[in-house]
Amino acid sequence: MATYRALIVEDDPAIRKLVGKLLQRRGIDIDTAHDGKQAIEKIRRGGYAVLILDLMVPEVNGFEIIDFVKKNDIKVPVAVVSAVSHQALTKLDLDVVKLVIPKPFDVEEFTKAIIDLCCEG
Repeated sequence: MATYRALIVEDDPAIRKLVGKLLQRRGIDIDTAHDGKQAIEKIRRGGYAVLILDLMVPEVNGFEIIDFVKKNDIKVPVAVVSAVSHQALTKLDLDVVKLVIPKPFDVEEFTKAIIDLCCEG
């Protein structure tokens, strides 16, 4: 069985922990970043099957992280999990962002969507 790794970029520790536990229960290894600067350092190292990204993280925001992924031709699907406005979400680069999940989210639907995105595609 293949092992998949997810990077969770979220500044809220409770959400970071919840998302991590949901994915670990499905056999996905997780790594976390609490800000955008840390996320970019980890993305550079690579090895992720999916990037789960809150747009409003400190240091480097989620939009800048998406730009970094695109400009560096990093082949990892990005799932945006955010409470930002619908208008802000329309500015997302859909070449990079493959899934948008608004907060608050249903845990079952979230888990299924992430598994479908990274592990069964």
